[in-house]
Amino acid sequence: MQTLIFANGNFDVFPEFPSLVETADLIIAADGGAVHCASAGILPHVALGDFDSIGRELLEYYEREGVEIYRHPVHKNATDLELALDLAGEKGAQQVCLLGALGGRWDMSMANIMLAAQEKYRKIDVSLVGSGCRMHILHSGREHSVVNRHGIMVSLLPLGGDAEGVTLSGFRYPLTGHTIRFGSSRGVSNLMEAESASVYHRDGVLLCIQHTE
Repeated sequence: MQTLIFANGNFDVFPEFPSLVETADLIIAADGGAVHCASAGILPHVALGDFDSIGRELLEYYEREGVEIYRHPVHKNATDLELALDLAGEKGAQQVCLLGALGGRWDMSMANIMLAAQEKYRKIDVSLVGSGCRMHILHSGREHSVVNRHGIMVSLLPLGGDAEGVTLSGFRYPLTGHTIRFGSSRGVSNLMEAESASVYHRDGVLLCIQHTE
């Protein structure tokens, strides 16, 4: 099941956006993400959060239109985006694209990236779309395809520790069984040599950043 989650960060419509909406089985608005949905003319299936970032009129409109509403207290131990990701997992999401999760506050952008890389979401293919880039969380133990265009820049950054046994094919700078140390720049600014490349690593979590401009 493909899921779109709208968060409360920066969001601008991009070329792939209409097709993402058309193929989504579930659309979740995480609090202020409901404003992005409204501006894009989209009615989400679910809205959740403490709703401190949207007007009462929009929430009442959602209720009239049959949107599933999950209310949470303002004082809680998780962000609205984490609650949305948890709900997506509970509903059987296999692929989740996070929109509005990047940009604006640095702390929130970094927290959203680290959140998406949590072990509890290992079985979900999580991506984050921001201005000029698309990020993918790559968990270990399986081969990941990176699809874009020849010459596109791709960076691979380890999250939370070293990424071990990294093997890259279809890139200008291939690797075989390499360890990328946490904090190292070893995986920055690689280039795709075809429209599809592959990444495999034995242990750790990688953040794959594809530039789209």
